[in-house]
Amino acid sequence: MDSPRLGLIGTGMITQEFAAATKAENAFELVAVMSRSSATARSFIEDADLDRVVIATEISELLGHSLDAVYIASPNSFHKNHALAAIDAGVNVMVEKPAFWNPAQWQEVHRAAERAGVLVFEAARHLFEPGFETVGQWVDEQKSSGREVTGASLNFHQYSSRWDAVLAGQEPNIFSLRHGGGALVDLGIYTVYAAVAWFGEPQAISYRAQLAPTGVDAAGVLLLTYPGFTAELSFSKNQVSRLPNEIRAGRSGLVLNAVQGIDRVKTVEGQTHFEAEKPGAPLSQLMRSEALAFAELIAAQRQGNLTAQQRERYRYLTQLSRIVNRICTEARHQAGIVFSGEIDSSEKR
Repeated sequence: MDSPRLGLIGTGMITQEFAAATKAENAFELVAVMSRSSATARSFIEDADLDRVVIATEISELLGHSLDAVYIASPNSFHKNHALAAIDAGVNVMVEKPAFWNPAQWQEVHRAAERAGVLVFEAARHLFEPGFETVGQWVDEQKSSGREVTGASLNFHQYSSRWDAVLAGQEPNIFSLRHGGGALVDLGIYTVYAAVAWFGEPQAISYRAQLAPTGVDAAGVLLLTYPGFTAELSFSKNQVSRLPNEIRAGRSGLVLNAVQGIDRVKTVEGQTHFEAEKPGAPLSQLMRSEALAFAELIAAQRQGNLTAQQRERYRYLTQLSRIVNRICTEARHQAGIVFSGEIDSSEKR
C-alpha cells in the first residue's frame, strides 16, 4: 500500500522534526509545504533535504495537490480555519497541540470531519512513546491489584526562547492572547494529557496562574481532583526546574524523569520499569511512533477498511483530545485568560 500523501502547513521547528520523523519511517509521502513566504518554504525544503516537494503560499493551493492528509503547525489562531479548509476538501487532519482553542472550536471541527468522513488528530506525540505507555501499564496494574493511586505530581518547566522578548515589551505569538498562547496550552497540555490518559477525567479542576505582561499565563499550577486523590500539575515558560515527576500509590510509587520524552521510569524502591536505549533522543526520534500511528489509521481510512481495533483507537484518541480541551479551556477561564475574540459568536463557552 502506498504511503498517504501529506502536506505540511508551517515551517517552524516542530514541522522540521515531524518531517524528519516521517522521512525516517517512510510513514507519509511528503508532497507539499505551505508557508506565507515561498522563500521560507524553499529554505525549509532545502534544510530538510526533501525531494520533489512543491511549495504553496495559500491553503487552497496546498489542497490542490491530491493530499490524503495535512499536518497543521501554523500559529494556534489559524488551526481551526486550516483544519476546516482541509476537511472541506476531504483531507484528513493532524493538528499540533493545542489543536483548538475551546470546546466550541473542537466540536465544530470534529462534526465537520464526521460529515466529511475524514479523521482529525491532535498531535500529542508523547501518547505514543514507549515510556509513556509503561507508566500507563503500571497504573493499570495498581488498579487490578487493588492498590489505588493516592497522589501525583507532574511537571513541565522550560525557559522559552521568546520570554526575553516579552520582558523587552514585545508580544511573540506563543505569549499572545491574539494567537492563543500561554504556558498551559503550550507546555501544561503535556501534563494534562498525561493525567487524563493515566487517571481518567477528573471530577473537578482548580487553576492558579502567573500572568505574563501580555495577559497569558507564564506559569501555573493546575489541580485535578479524582476520587481519593489529587494530581498536581505545574508548568512554566519563564523558568527552569529539575523537579521529578511522581505517581504515588500508598507505600508504592513511580518516579519518572519527565511526562514527555520519558527516559527513565523507576519505582520508589528503585526497580526499573523503563529505561531508554538512547537517553535524550532528538525530537524527530520521539515523533516517529506518532507519525507511524497516524499514517496507519489514515491509510486504512483511505482504503475504507478501518478495523474495529483501529476505530476504537481513534475513538480513544478523540475522547482524550475532547477532555483535555475542556480542562484547558476551563482552567484558562478560571484564571481570567480569554483569547482575543474567543467569546464572540461561535466561540462562546
